[in-house]
Parts: sequence; C-alpha cells; structure tokens
Amino acid sequence: MPFGTLVRLDGQGSPAYDPRMRAIVLAGGEGTRMRPLTRRTPKPLVPLLNRPLLDHLLLHLRAHGFDQITLALTQRAEAIQRSFGSGERLGLDLEYAYEDTPLGSGGAIALIAGAGTSDAWDETFLVCNGDIITDLDLSAMLEAHRARQAELSISLFEVEDPSSFGVADLDDTGRIRRFVEKPPREEAPSNSINSGAWIFEPSLLADMDASRFNRVEDELFPTVCAAGRPVYGFRHAGYWADVGNPASLLRVNLDLVRGAIPSWLSVPSPAGAVLRGDDVAIAASARVEGPAIIGSRSRIAERATVTSSTLWEDVTIGADALVRGSTIASGVVVGAGAQIIDCVIAHDATIEAGARLTGAAIEPATNVVAEVTR
Repeated sequence: MPFGTLVRLDGQGSPAYDPRMRAIVLAGGEGTRMRPLTRRTPKPLVPLLNRPLLDHLLLHLRAHGFDQITLALTQRAEAIQRSFGSGERLGLDLEYAYEDTPLGSGGAIALIAGAGTSDAWDETFLVCNGDIITDLDLSAMLEAHRARQAELSISLFEVEDPSSFGVADLDDTGRIRRFVEKPPREEAPSNSINSGAWIFEPSLLADMDASRFNRVEDELFPTVCAAGRPVYGFRHAGYWADVGNPASLLRVNLDLVRGAIPSWLSVPSPAGAVLRGDDVAIAASARVEGPAIIGSRSRIAERATVTSSTLWEDVTIGADALVRGSTIASGVVVGAGAQIIDCVIAHDATIEAGARLTGAAIEPATNVVAEVTR
C-alpha cells in the first residue's frame, strides 16, 4: 500500500478477516483545536470521566457488536497504540492504519477497506469519527439500514444552527435527497446534521479513492445522494457531542458526571456529581462542589474550593485556592490562594500563590506568577 500502512500487533501482516462486525474509527487528527491540552496528550487520550476519550467510543462499539476495529491514525500516534495495544483490555480486536500522507476521511476509509484491490472488503461495515460522544443506538441503526436496503446510512442529530456541519435534506421516508457540507445557516435544507456515524455497503468502495486526499463529506456523500442511490438518515434524539476543543471537553465531562449517559458511569450516580479517581486526597475543610471530576493522585488542600471543573492526574491545589469552570491537566500545581476561573491549564504548569487567572489558556510547564486575563 503506497499511501499508508496497516499494522497488526501480532506481526502477521495483512489480516485474514473473520465475519465479526467491523468498524473504522477516524482518529487521525492533530488535535489543534484542543490545544494546549494536546501539546503532550494525543486527543484520543485526553481524560473523559477519568479514562481516555477513545475508551468510551470503543466500548460503545463493542456493546453493539462491533468488535473488530481499525483505528485510522497518523504516524505520530505511537502513544495511542501503546495505550490500547491489541484491544484485549477492552475486549476488542484492534488494528492500526497509519497514513504516510494525509488522506482525509474518504482516503482513509478507502485505504483501510482496500478500495480498488482484490482484497477489498465485501461486507457491511461501520465508520465513525473518533471524537464523538453519543448514546446512539447502533444496533437499531444497523437494523434500519438493512430493512431499507440502504447502500449508505448516516446518523443525524438536530441542532439549532447547522452551518458548521454537513446537513441532510430528507424525504418523508428518511431517504437523503441532498447532502450539503457546511451551508450558510439561511441556506441549510434542514437542521439535521451528520453526527459522525455511517454504515457502508461495500459497493461504495468502487466510488472511493485511496490515492489522494478526499473527504466523504465533500465528495462521496453529495455524489451518491445526487445520483438517487439508496442513502438514508437515521435520526438520534439522545445525547450527542463533538469533543473538538477544551470548552466542549469540559462541558461533556460535566454532562456525563451528572448522568447524561448513565451507563457510562462506573457507579450509578457519584455522590454530589463528583467523580474521584484512585488515591485522591481532599482536606476535610476543602470544598469540591459538583459537577466535578478529580483525577487519580490529585491533592486538594485546606479551605480550597473546586467546582464545575476537571482535574487530571497528579494535580495539586493549594490551601485557600479557587478553581471554577476550568480544566487542569496532569502535574499542574496551583499555589495557595490562587484563583483560576474559566481557564485551561496544560500539563506541569505552576500557578504561583496568589495568582489570578480568568479565561486563560496556559501552555505546558509555564510558571504563572501574576494576574492573567483573556
């Protein structure tokens, strides 16, 4: 394969695929919108409910029978492979497809599924974006796909402003007549957006190209809809979020700890909507007000207050400090009496005693000694 590499951890080269349900997870982005948190942690590994973001999607796929999964990644993703390995930890069979040059969603899918080769996949498969958080019923979506004899099914979610997404124009049967990527709000044919899960029939591979950068949202989806081929939408009215930046990461963490998707919590309902990792120490006079998530080995000293925030692992909050509406990455030290409001503090930064930060984004290993306001 001249444009990418398919890797199995058993070293056996190209796999002999079995009849279990396959899925491709597109997780190869650079995570630029998530900076500064992704300066040291790849986006799929940023914590959500104290475990890697991608864990939740993979477990959701497994729950719906998709247990043979290929992660579409870039060559900089060694940390992801170290974290997930062969998939045994999650009860999955994982393999990794690395792009030597960026291929986009269309090129990556075509490469992995062998478009244009004698080894092209010949069964139905799922593709999903790696940064979506949803309780979408994939089993029901697959059942509807088969009942309609669809060639392509696209999960849909209703939003107030669809202009930042791909938008579907549906008829009364749910068939997508037209697919428009990021239309102006006033020109959008509906409020039903592409929510990042797609079921493919292998016939679509004949229309796909692994030799160049291309996105299914820009090329394949509009083309097959315009040609009148059987493309259907599957509406989802539950929880859905695109975790694209620090603000959305914080919002989703707080939504989930409050029970937005109850099955994703390790306990039915954490006391006070506060989720604690292992070996957390909180002084008796400190206040942790939910929703909040405290990572393993974090320390919160006397009279400190933490609310509506997430602390990653090994965070230290000094006496009388205040943390509100913020994400604090691993290894950060917040000094006594410091105030952090609506901030993003990246790995190993030090906020000196008495410092005041509001709306700030602090890069890793930075030492902050005074007031910082966005």
